[in-house]
Amino acid sequence: AVYITAKVGSLTGQARVRIVPELPWSADFTGGVIPEAWVGIRYRHIPLDYDLYAKLKTENPRASEAYIYLMSGFVNRGQTHLTYDDTTPQQNWTAFLRFFGLEFDDPDRNVTRPQTVAEAEQQFNPALDLLKKEGVLQGYEWKTLDGGAIQLVVTRGPREINGNGVMCKITTIPKGARSQGWMTQPGLHDYTITADVLGTSVDVPGQAPKMPDIGIQAQRYRLELRAADQDLEGKPGLKVYSWIAHEQKYKVVPFSWEPDRWYTMKLQASVEERDGTPVAVLKGKVWPKGTEEPAEWHIQWTDEPANSEGSPGLFGNAKDAELFIDNIRVEPNKTTPKQAKQ
Repeated sequence: AVYITAKVGSLTGQARVRIVPELPWSADFTGGVIPEAWVGIRYRHIPLDYDLYAKLKTENPRASEAYIYLMSGFVNRGQTHLTYDDTTPQQNWTAFLRFFGLEFDDPDRNVTRPQTVAEAEQQFNPALDLLKKEGVLQGYEWKTLDGGAIQLVVTRGPREINGNGVMCKITTIPKGARSQGWMTQPGLHDYTITADVLGTSVDVPGQAPKMPDIGIQAQRYRLELRAADQDLEGKPGLKVYSWIAHEQKYKVVPFSWEPDRWYTMKLQASVEERDGTPVAVLKGKVWPKGTEEPAEWHIQWTDEPANSEGSPGLFGNAKDAELFIDNIRVEPNKTTPKQAKQ
């Protein structure tokens, strides 16, 4: 992405231009780089080191959660120091506790909201110390404000993304926990998009764990792993549908998937002429990452009249739990349905 500035006398004009390559292409977020030319994606996703996240989750689950939350603040605010207290209408300390499920006392979950700095240190210092040890934080400081209010100040450390760089969509991203984004030219058609995805889960007393929805998009169609958006029986599934808002054109098949496990998603979109009418042919499949790709498609659907073109993109509903995305690939179809028929 670049800016072009033109000047004539005292007048100045500026335009922003994005440069995107022709297919095929791929993105694996090595070094934590999310392409600047992507629309609606960079702000709603943050680059993280998944190897570090997995290590933290094993050693201290709260540290892995804090890694996501604090890095989201550092990246999206563009700051190296973050302050969490309730001295402003944003109520940053309360929002911090809400993310960790500590906003209110909950005897059923044995959860107690910290009321003093000493109580907050007891609950968070082991996680913060681990993040400091790993270089995510340079340091942190607790303070007791007037009236006994709690304040936490954290400073970003030198740690870079040295392991497997991925994109993470956090539950607290403003105005974007359920959103989509686009990657390349809107006039593309007859192509296949593939991505590795992972959904986390959140335990809810008396209910099944909550998980996100994750989707990849091609030619204005979406292949979606459903969990938050389950059917009337509360079962997860695999859904293909048009991007139209009323969602009256779609197909759903049962599909069970697990939290904290990587899957590979593939969506192929093509256009075929039938009696002079363009018909979209959609095929999708999902399988555990690292295993052999299934020969058969898990879901197939035709849409008439077709969305004949559109940019590849991503969808995520992270209002209940975080999701991760990696290894996105987009390539032209080897054969279109019309060519295969011939």
